Amino acid sequence: MTADPPQGPSPGPLPGELPPGWIDPAVNSPPPGGRVPGQTQPQTQTQPQPPVSPETLRNQLDARLAEYATLRQESLQAISNRIQVMNFAFTSLSLILAALLASDVPRSLLILVSLLFVPIASKASALVWLGEYHRSQRAGQGVRLLEGRINDLLGGGEHLSWEKSLYSQSTHMGYPYIATVLFMLSTGVFGEFLGGFYLTQAAEETAAFPSLLCVALVVVYSLTIEVSFLFFFRKRWIAIRLHSHGA
Repeated sequence: MTADPPQGPSPGPLPGELPPGWIDPAVNSPPPGGRVPGQTQPQTQTQPQPPVSPETLRNQLDARLAEYATLRQESLQAISNRIQVMNFAFTSLSLILAALLASDVPRSLLILVSLLFVPIASKASALVWLGEYHRSQRAGQGVRLLEGRINDLLGGGEHLSWEKSLYSQSTHMGYPYIATVLFMLSTGVFGEFLGGFYLTQAAEETAAFPSLLCVALVVVYSLTIEVSFLFFFRKRWIAIRLHSHGA
């Protein structure tokens, strides 16, 4: 009976061979991103929004309609204020000039009021008018946004579309506004003409300086302040229109 040979340690793998039980990590490890090709990701289901109760919908609609009525009233008030500013400016400045011509005030006071106060007051009135115009444009912009929200609450459609239709058709009558501003500024131009006339007359009587030089100075003064203000007013007016129609 022969004895078994003694058991020694198991020989290691031969060169070029893989050890027993070795697994390629490239096969079992997931690719970058954690998604195996051909395997679909589980889709997350969004919870449906609970339906809005009729009472809540009614409260939202009432709030929108109240805001809509407030903005419409503000727009109408701004339009009324513009008319009052125009009437007050033209009437008051015309009365001031008429009172100066009919009274026995010193000629120097008449010249100062005609060349300084009346033109500045007419331009200040035009700026107040521009502020009311801006106010009405902001209200119209708010009304246009509310029309879309109210229509959405009513299930879509065009239930309210007055401001939206005006905006989409670009129905903006510019000539009434231009005529109004020129109407207010005309009192300032008339005051400058009147002041220049009396200043030239005083220069001829006193022979302080040539009357033609006096006329030239008044013309340059009048053109400078009127053209400068018109450019400034036009720039501000266009900025208000672009802001209101581009929002």
